[in-house]
Amino acid sequence: MWRSRIMALPLVALLTATLLAGCGSPQSTAASFQGKAVSYGVKEATTLQGFDPNTGAPLPYHRIIAAYGIVGGSPVNGPASTLDMLNAYLPQLQQLAKQYAALDPTHPTLLAVDLVVNSIQPCSAFPQWCASYTDDATIQAYIQFCQQHNMLLFFDLQLGVEPVSKAVTDYVQKYLEKYPFVELALDTEFHFPNTPQGYAEAAGYPCCLGWMDASEVNWAINDLANISLQQHLPRKVLIIHQWNSAVLTNKNKIERNPDVSVVLQSDGFGYTPNKIGDYQAFVQSDMVGYGGYKLFYQYPGSTSYDIPLQSPADVMALFPQPLFISYQ
Repeated sequence: MWRSRIMALPLVALLTATLLAGCGSPQSTAASFQGKAVSYGVKEATTLQGFDPNTGAPLPYHRIIAAYGIVGGSPVNGPASTLDMLNAYLPQLQQLAKQYAALDPTHPTLLAVDLVVNSIQPCSAFPQWCASYTDDATIQAYIQFCQQHNMLLFFDLQLGVEPVSKAVTDYVQKYLEKYPFVELALDTEFHFPNTPQGYAEAAGYPCCLGWMDASEVNWAINDLANISLQQHLPRKVLIIHQWNSAVLTNKNKIERNPDVSVVLQSDGFGYTPNKIGDYQAFVQSDMVGYGGYKLFYQYPGSTSYDIPLQSPADVMALFPQPLFISYQ
């Protein structure tokens, strides 16, 4: 039996903020996307008073190579869990990006951080939502790091029982509106409905598996589209994690919006045939948007890793070729 990932450690200590000087944000090329990475049925972006969200958009013109992390976590939670670990891992991430770019020159690579800034926690300690947020100073430190190194920054939400609309509006919307390189990710496994039953299941995690309905995904899609159009920002990217068929309900009702790049990420560790089968089931068969894929390193004492770790060439053999690839 294999599971998707190790959950965030309860009551993880927040990082001491280390503000780093920065400059710039990721830029796109004017190249058109080609080949096996395209998403079916996605129309060209709309324009609004001369503004085109397609200009400067990360997808589908690039392939995003990301370091995953849970703020304040240990190495098993991913190489982006602290800024020190992220800085040490950056040369390896850059080398991986070069390998992917060599395998598909039509999609220049962009580096990214997929950062869990809202992690599920014991309901006894965090009774409102069974989850906790990272402090603003730490968020700003990661923002500065990504500016300095020309990286995208995904705010990844586990949520507990907090509705997607409330979490985004109250916590991350200000960052999404201000920074063109800040994007959004939703982790379906750790989300429960804001009901008595949902609360009981969240309190029992990991005995009970969370899920997210298409209606909440659609809210996020529409919100990101509005942010892009109203703030005149490049089209945003939304990552949706999926490692089990039960964690994303009414998946066929997820809406297509030309002003948002939706990535469905197959998220699970284990043997290569299992991972390939999941990608075919969750991404290839449904084609909600662009493909995403996650790989897990082996750490001392951990049982949550890929067997074996697939190479960039192995990942690029998937169909459709994923445009978002993260490493934990």
